Amino acid sequence: MNFKRIFQGLTLGLVLAALVGITGLAQTVGFSVSTLANPFFVIMKEAGEAAADRLGIELITLDAQDNMEKQVRDIEDLIARDVDVLIINPYDSDAIVPSVLEANRAGIPVITVTRPSNAGEVVQHLDVKNAFGGKLVGAAVAASLDGVGNVVVLEGIPGAPSAAERQAGFLDVIDVFEGIEVLASQTAHYAREEGATVMEDLLQAHPEIDAVYAHNDEMALGAVRAIESAGRTGIEVFGFDAIPDAIDAIELGSMVATIKQQPDLQMTMAVETALEIIQGTPTDEIAPIVYIPMVLITAEDLD
Repeated sequence: MNFKRIFQGLTLGLVLAALVGITGLAQTVGFSVSTLANPFFVIMKEAGEAAADRLGIELITLDAQDNMEKQVRDIEDLIARDVDVLIINPYDSDAIVPSVLEANRAGIPVITVTRPSNAGEVVQHLDVKNAFGGKLVGAAVAASLDGVGNVVVLEGIPGAPSAAERQAGFLDVIDVFEGIEVLASQTAHYAREEGATVMEDLLQAHPEIDAVYAHNDEMALGAVRAIESAGRTGIEVFGFDAIPDAIDAIELGSMVATIKQQPDLQMTMAVETALEIIQGTPTDEIAPIVYIPMVLITAEDLD
């Protein structure tokens, strides 16, 4: 048996896992996710599990179910389990701060994904440039409407940096076009059902709507349902996240475009950073923030 060839054929992940096992270091990483009701975060969870398996890490995922009190309890649970690294997708960037500080006191390194913590010590934050994504959508809406039309916006969670940035980037572009009017901008909390409900109200209030910009695909898909139920036509819907249902909707023509921000890559990189920390890489040698590339996805891109 050629042991040299076998060793050379090992993947980097297996080598790292073997080294961790030899040194006797624990390999437990906790992941507190804001909700698994959103396919975006399901993709993130599954990618994290795949990366953990590849690297020989145990990943414990707890679903906060879009409830801040539950997320606090979940993180307390993970701290009590003495996880080696804690990855957090905060439901609320301000309300998560006490939990991050608690992890800091317990000596557990923290990584955040998608939404940051507004205070406390975080080794690395992985995210996208949401304002840039908003600008991509704004440009797509303006081009699709030829610079003239009425738009409504479905906003994400109030106070969430992602929602604020996606809105600001979008308006930076739309405000340049005097012929485009934003008739209304209301929160639907990143939820499909609430997106449908809010869109129903907007359809009743505004007889002439040409386009909808939703801060995520869940709300966009809720808007599509409301538009179809109301029998309205000619309303173009734009989303953000590129979840599978949104890709299907673009293929069917019920959505025009969405932003792909690669939650799978984001979580994979977070787990890889967690392993670096477990192996003893000094935290000051780890990039404090990592931006994941994103692109606008239309029917042409799918073709």
